[in-house]
Amino acid sequence: MNFKKIGIIFLLLTVITFPAAAAEVLTLEEAMERAETENMDLKLTKIDYQKSKINLKNLELQNEFNYTETQSIEINKNYLDSQKNYQDSKAEIIKSVIQQYTNLWLLQKEIEAQELTTRAEERLYNEMQARFELAQISKIDLLDQSNQYNDASNELENLRDNYEQSLIEFKTALNLENQEIEIKELAAPEIWEITEEEALEKGIAESNTIKIAELGLELAKKEFQKNKIEASSSEQKTAELDLQAAEISLEKAEKDLENEIIKAHLSLQQAEKNIELMKNNLEKAESQYQQTRRQFDLGSVTQTALLQYEASLVSSEYQLKNAHLNYYLAKEDLADLLNMEPGVTINEQK
Repeated sequence: MNFKKIGIIFLLLTVITFPAAAAEVLTLEEAMERAETENMDLKLTKIDYQKSKINLKNLELQNEFNYTETQSIEINKNYLDSQKNYQDSKAEIIKSVIQQYTNLWLLQKEIEAQELTTRAEERLYNEMQARFELAQISKIDLLDQSNQYNDASNELENLRDNYEQSLIEFKTALNLENQEIEIKELAAPEIWEITEEEALEKGIAESNTIKIAELGLELAKKEFQKNKIEASSSEQKTAELDLQAAEISLEKAEKDLENEIIKAHLSLQQAEKNIELMKNNLEKAESQYQQTRRQFDLGSVTQTALLQYEASLVSSEYQLKNAHLNYYLAKEDLADLLNMEPGVTINEQK
């Protein structure tokens, strides 16, 4: 018995039976979770935040028996500053992951639509070339169609290049350079039922920016009271101006936040309306495609026309998914202003 030959046959059977591992399906939720542990920028920001907590603890221990109320306020204010910086960085990175993930899905849809468009332009070019040979159309007509086909081909190539580049950037951000991943079909976002009044109430109550401004005002009041007793007239005047500035800063922080929440809530409502509009457009495109499909089956329209309507249908699917993306991001923008955990509007139903 030829054992060497048997070994080769067994190896070939193994290769055929066990193909290369398929790409790992990565959901949007998993991508956001991975960003929190693998994103380099967020790791650095988290280290700074952890250091600020250590410094806060050390300062409290050092002044356990002798630090003043003013020092206590300063400690809390500095800690809130570092916490806000970390939360802001985390929110921006999570929103970036959402943007990158959904853009990859959108590019896949856009490529699909462009492939159909390119096939339709190629078929039309071949048809016109045959007509040109029969002297039914002019050379200029043929060249015009040739240009349209070339433009469609170039657009398809550009989209594929953009997808590969976007995929590299996305995988780098999540430390997935050496893994094959597959983007999962995106579900329609949950509609967030929140009124403008509810958003304003929660945002003002939870805002670290306002809390920091309030602590700044407390510090200014303490300093003003202290200088009234033991400082020169110029120092007293300076402390009074600092107090006025702190009062204005708090008022400005509240008004700025209110305006931002109102605008973000309006953007959320507009994004919801756009989803409904894109749904209607998709239904229309679906109806037109099905009608053209029936006509094609009956032999009354060409395959080129069918491809064009199919491309229009896929393009409408792309527009709806783009509306979903805008709604996801609008939710995150509003949630960020309400000091909610980044990604919570996607991970939890509202």
